[in-house]
Amino acid sequence: MNKLINIIIISLFSIFMVLYSALLQAKPGEAIQWHFDAPVWMAIQCLIAQWLTLRWFSFYQNSKHILSNTQCYIRVFLLSNVSFTFAVTGLIVALEFAIGIQAINVAHIISLLSMQFILHTIVGGFTLAFKVFEDIKQQHSALEQSEKALLQSQVKTLQQHIDPHFLFNNLNVLSALIQQDPDEADEYLNTFSDIYRYILQHKDHSLVPLEHELIFAKNYMSLISTRFEGAYVLEIIQKPGDNLRSHILPCALQLAIENVIKHNQGNKLAPTKIEITIDADKVSIGNQISQKSFKPESTQLGLQNLRTRCVAICNQPLEVEHTEHYFRLTLPLSVHREFA
Repeated sequence: MNKLINIIIISLFSIFMVLYSALLQAKPGEAIQWHFDAPVWMAIQCLIAQWLTLRWFSFYQNSKHILSNTQCYIRVFLLSNVSFTFAVTGLIVALEFAIGIQAINVAHIISLLSMQFILHTIVGGFTLAFKVFEDIKQQHSALEQSEKALLQSQVKTLQQHIDPHFLFNNLNVLSALIQQDPDEADEYLNTFSDIYRYILQHKDHSLVPLEHELIFAKNYMSLISTRFEGAYVLEIIQKPGDNLRSHILPCALQLAIENVIKHNQGNKLAPTKIEITIDADKVSIGNQISQKSFKPESTQLGLQNLRTRCVAICNQPLEVEHTEHYFRLTLPLSVHREFA
């Protein structure tokens, strides 16, 4: 919501609440009495209620708690209501006690608690409802983008991974191996077949198990190692709390590895190390930068593909860290099984 519109609504609501309260307290035949600064204090309380609701909402959105949307909204409302009611009541009582404008007793404190509870129920409830409405709109928009991205990524995945150049290069390697080492050629062909079987099996899936994607990445690196004579090596690091049962975008690791090989010079005497680090809710692919003497033109299509799918399918961004000496991609993991 626009900040100016938000302030106008809160100001009008505060004036209305103060007038309504004064009207209830006025006796029949008497003029309505109210302090001109009352709407200001009411507006401040409304802004605090709104701020606390948004803070709790942001906390649960960014936390690692696995909650349904309904559970999240209920917790946000209850926790923001309790924290607002007691915090604001405490501030009012402290101010009244310091100034000495009101006798402090149990009945007065209960009355204040009730008033703050009702105020937050109205303001916090409206704020939360508006955030839910915004989220639903964003989800609908993301869903539409996801459907388009999935259709594009299916075609793009096949075009990228089953293109003539890749087939030609690997068939050349296979042809040479058949003459030099038939046993290794047979193993190379089996790995080659596993890679394309995996792509064809998962081309219609929006997410795949992480353990399956890791096997696919190892198979892909096996071909790369044979083709470039060990100039690139893969290291997989599993941190405590990692979850191989999580799900990841299909072919995401392969795209990340392909990006490293495209932009970095490999050397079999000092191989370029590609590190895959698995955390509880993300996977990072990093490497020390070793620029090629001939820098290939980058279209950024591979990274854009990952960015679009991360946001549309996982509702999380692709993180890119690029320094002078190091490059890292961080992909989100999902605990949900989601297939197209």
